[in-house]
Amino acid sequence: MTVVKLAEAKGRHLANWVDGFISYTEGKGSPVLWRKWAAIYTLAAAVERKVWLRTAKGKLFPNMYVVLVGKAGTGKSLATNTVYELLRELAENANVHLAPTSVTKASLIDALDGAERKIIRPMATPPIFSFNSLSIVVNELGVFLPAYDGEFMNTLTDLWDCKNYSETRRTNKININIPSAQLNMFSATTPTYLNGFLPEGAWEHGFMARVLMVYSGAADFTDMFAEFEFDSKLWNNLVDDLKSVNQMVGELIPTDEVKEAINAWARSGGAPQPSHPKLADYLTRRPAHLLKLCQIACVASGSGYEITLDHFAEALDWLAEMEHAIPDIFKAMKTGGDGKVIEEAYHFIYEIFIKDKNKNPVLEHRLFHFLQERTPAHNVARIIDVMERAKLIEKKFAEGGIGYVPKSKMV
Repeated sequence: MTVVKLAEAKGRHLANWVDGFISYTEGKGSPVLWRKWAAIYTLAAAVERKVWLRTAKGKLFPNMYVVLVGKAGTGKSLATNTVYELLRELAENANVHLAPTSVTKASLIDALDGAERKIIRPMATPPIFSFNSLSIVVNELGVFLPAYDGEFMNTLTDLWDCKNYSETRRTNKININIPSAQLNMFSATTPTYLNGFLPEGAWEHGFMARVLMVYSGAADFTDMFAEFEFDSKLWNNLVDDLKSVNQMVGELIPTDEVKEAINAWARSGGAPQPSHPKLADYLTRRPAHLLKLCQIACVASGSGYEITLDHFAEALDWLAEMEHAIPDIFKAMKTGGDGKVIEEAYHFIYEIFIKDKNKNPVLEHRLFHFLQERTPAHNVARIIDVMERAKLIEKKFAEGGIGYVPKSKMV
């Protein structure tokens, strides 16, 4: 059981909102990585366009496009539903705007156009500033994006950058101009859907470089007959603190140490850097993603408007953990399912064994290496176990260590 630390600062219940969210959703069948990113996204949506970090290129807002990726039935909906319920608490007071779950490009822009917010700060200059901010939370990415539409993808790319958005529709004589637009998106999907949804070259385009793909291959076991009690106190603390987050307005200031650390990280190549060739365009957006996460780490702590080294370290951990699993998405997309992997693994063993005139088992390290090229790392041991149980292969001890031999010819 996760221990939730209470906040020492006045006005906040929890010492870290992300930790509180993870604790609240514990034991409900969703991997901790997904629950962590659900919490990160919720904070990004709650602050809207009201906090920012100033860089050499101008203001950077912490809005995000986050997509959970994993097999069906592994707990993605638990994460998305919890995010939606929390943001709905804010939406009831018109403090955030939630988009419909199924939209066209035109209806999305209409919803964004109607999601205007005006913030009054009597002592600030200017005393009133306005913007349009919209949050998309949908359980299935295929509902929001049923097909890869290049024009729609370009629009989503532009909106991620939080710049001016304008559109003219001749048929309805509509002129839309949104000077300060912002969009957040949180959804979930399967590797199979991504494989059919994304055309060749899509990973090298601007939209996918802006999407944070959070992959998890295994579901947390949940006792189907266990009775989970609703932790009303923790839920109320999450809601109250989220309302406090929603009231934050102003620039987040990194300390000099943070500036030095971020510049050093960027100069060194941003280690640990993912190396998959399809992520070349994503790599150019990593500094922006890290700076957005620094803002969220600051907001989550409730410590004020100063970004510290602790916030930077936490943000970098979030990014590195997410990126570490991205290559597994590509493996899961191209395998065609466990059945195809099992078939390929069997024939790999069979061919080697026959060529060796049935003398020596195929050593375990060779089979592991073969499978790691075709399935996510977490899945390798399970594939071998399934093959043994199905009596397709048999474990043998050889001079070089443990190995496997084919048991029956696979049709």
